[in-house]
Amino acid sequence: MRLLRWLLAPASALALRADDLRRALIGLLVCALCALCVVEFTRAPDDAVHLAKIAPRTVKAPFEFTYANHAEHALAKQRARQESPPIYVHQVDLLADRDQRVADAFSAGRQRLAQLTGADQPDAVPQLNEELHLLVLQSFLEPLQVSLREADHDALLEAGFSAEAEALARDLLDRAMRDTLIVVSRDQLPPTRRPMVVIRLEEGARSESVLTDLESILVPEQARQRVSLGVLERRMQTGPEKDAAAALARALVTANLSFDALETDKRRAEAAEAVPLQLQKVQRGQTIIRAGEIVTDEQLDMYRALQEHQADQDVPRELLAIGLFLLLLLGSLFHFAATYLHGFSTRVRDVAAGGSLLVFMAVMARLVMASSEGVALTLGFDAEAASVWFLVPVAGAAMLIRLLLGVSWAVVFSVAVAMVCGLVMNQSALLMVYFVISSVAGASAIEHTRERIAVLRAGAVVGVVNAVAVLLIHFVQLYVVDDVLSAASVMRPYWSMGFAFLGGVFGAFLALGLVPLLEAVGFVTDYRLMELANLNHPLLRQLMLRAPGSYHHSVVVGTLAEAGCEAIGANALLAKVSSYFHDIGKAEKPQYFVENQREQRSRHAALSPHASAQIIISHVVDGGRMAREHKLPQPILDNIFMHHGTGVLHFFHAKAQEMADDPDEIDVANFRYPGPKPNTREAGVIMLADKVEAATRTLKQPDEHHIRNMIHRIVNSVIADGQFSECPLNLQEIQTITDTFTSVLLGIYHQRIEYPQTADISKASPASSSGRPSKVPPTPKAATITLDLVPREPATDSSKSDDLDYEAVDHLPRGE
Repeated sequence: MRLLRWLLAPASALALRADDLRRALIGLLVCALCALCVVEFTRAPDDAVHLAKIAPRTVKAPFEFTYANHAEHALAKQRARQESPPIYVHQVDLLADRDQRVADAFSAGRQRLAQLTGADQPDAVPQLNEELHLLVLQSFLEPLQVSLREADHDALLEAGFSAEAEALARDLLDRAMRDTLIVVSRDQLPPTRRPMVVIRLEEGARSESVLTDLESILVPEQARQRVSLGVLERRMQTGPEKDAAAALARALVTANLSFDALETDKRRAEAAEAVPLQLQKVQRGQTIIRAGEIVTDEQLDMYRALQEHQADQDVPRELLAIGLFLLLLLGSLFHFAATYLHGFSTRVRDVAAGGSLLVFMAVMARLVMASSEGVALTLGFDAEAASVWFLVPVAGAAMLIRLLLGVSWAVVFSVAVAMVCGLVMNQSALLMVYFVISSVAGASAIEHTRERIAVLRAGAVVGVVNAVAVLLIHFVQLYVVDDVLSAASVMRPYWSMGFAFLGGVFGAFLALGLVPLLEAVGFVTDYRLMELANLNHPLLRQLMLRAPGSYHHSVVVGTLAEAGCEAIGANALLAKVSSYFHDIGKAEKPQYFVENQREQRSRHAALSPHASAQIIISHVVDGGRMAREHKLPQPILDNIFMHHGTGVLHFFHAKAQEMADDPDEIDVANFRYPGPKPNTREAGVIMLADKVEAATRTLKQPDEHHIRNMIHRIVNSVIADGQFSECPLNLQEIQTITDTFTSVLLGIYHQRIEYPQTADISKASPASSSGRPSKVPPTPKAATITLDLVPREPATDSSKSDDLDYEAVDHLPRGE
């Protein structure tokens, strides 16, 4: 055997390398096909499109791209010009200029008057002739550069241009113009009364401020009224001189705020130039131009940008980049799962199934995207194409993976399918999150369902989860991404939630539709197992009719295996159904197995140990052949071969050694089952259940103590023989299985009361109501039905029965 294993080692290593190569080829093929679904191959038309002309055809964006909206940019520049505030200049120095004019005028008038009179400060101004009078007024009015009424300047002349009149005029002028904005006319102010920028010029200094209260700006007439109010507030005695000073102040009031057209145009030009050229995004599938419509500036910009982007598109490089990205993603997920996730299968068939479903979902996502625009237009009512994208039934694929390959595969597949579908749909991160939620919900809702209607219920549950996820995603888009509330954004969640719910239900129907197809290629689902669990299967009926003892043994083994697998979390249904079929090969030669023998003497008595061993071993080979002929699933076929592992028929081996001249010449390989050894938890449980059920029937006292000791000895013998060297069962699970078997067997072999014989009952029957003994009519012996069983030959003591050969206990010859 060691030589045989050494010779087979290179072949097994070569097979392992071949499987690795197959898995790698499957991964490359999956990445390439998914990349083909992501890359857009549709080309934009080369038709000439002209502004303000009728579009010859409808053009949709084959991929997502950005374009510069020049028409919107021009409008934005125009808005920037209009929003730029007008510029006004506040000449504060005008007050100082007017004040200096007053001082110069009064000084000039006094000087001229002194020259003509010969006195610097005359007490009374003498009468001047007309010529001198004009000379003095000319000297006074020339610095003022304003005109006064004749009565006003005559009054000032008669007062000798007094310092009191000068001070009053200057004070009233300061009151009217100090810190006051005066404009020539309100027509020069902004028409919409919007804020304006005021540049303040004072003694060479320059400062700016924004004025919002335009009502504070006065016109000259309003400023002159301030002079009159100042005269009234002083409560002084009026006279010609004071009235003339007030008239002078009013005459000198002038506008000090003016519109600066040059500075305004300059700043508006700067504001317009500062507006950036915004790049706007065109979604994949968005309609750019519709046939029969007038082409606008924006549509023309989008069309030209599409042609420019397409000219720059390098499809081979894009395919290579996406393919390598997917290879890294899927390879990392597969390596992590194969290394760290318990129960993750790396069989080539399982990898091929997962990859096929992944490609199928990528194709589905691409088809949904391609038809989303048409569906949205058909529905109308503010429906958006992006809402239709939630119809992709990723949950259905996750349900299938959970049913076929288990939880570990479902977790990895959920992440992978979410990433791939998100890449297909414009590389949307939020859609990836949605697909992860939907896939995980689908895998969680399906569990180990044994009824097909449960898949539809799971689809409805997934639909509700999808709708809630879409609503939350809508809130994220509304308050985090878009931050704009519109009619379309308000209606979007209702359509999206509806399509998301339909996606969950559609996923359930998809899973139900694909289950038979995958079962046809060798996968086993709980639905198929439930069909095989029907005891009316032709193989089981054949076993029941030809080998009733083996049939009863198989049913009890199924009960034990189911209970043991449920206790450790293994596939109880698979173990139960496999147990039903594990001994179907005994139907070929049923009388050579002890549970089917009715005659007193065993048929093995007339055979050599080698012949008997070959007959016993052949039931495994015959069972495998019969299973293949009836196209039983591969896991059941595997369990038929593994339920004995490579165990040895010790009874016949020992008998052969006794009959041989040299016991060492007897090759133990001739008495060993072909195997293989159990390599799944279910196969390990079935092996233990098979041995335990057969051995329990030999116990004289099937109480808890003897049953538990017997199970411990069987477990120890199996482990010592190396039958669990490839089985993933751990010691804690084996202990749990032992306790479960003990509990089940105690229920099967519980103590019953001993019923009295019929004759004793008739003798002990009470008197009738008349006081006379009741007469029980005799029952014919041929018609008697009894539950009494013919007792077997008991062992000499319980310890001896515990020491039986458990490998051969189900085929011990009678009398041996």
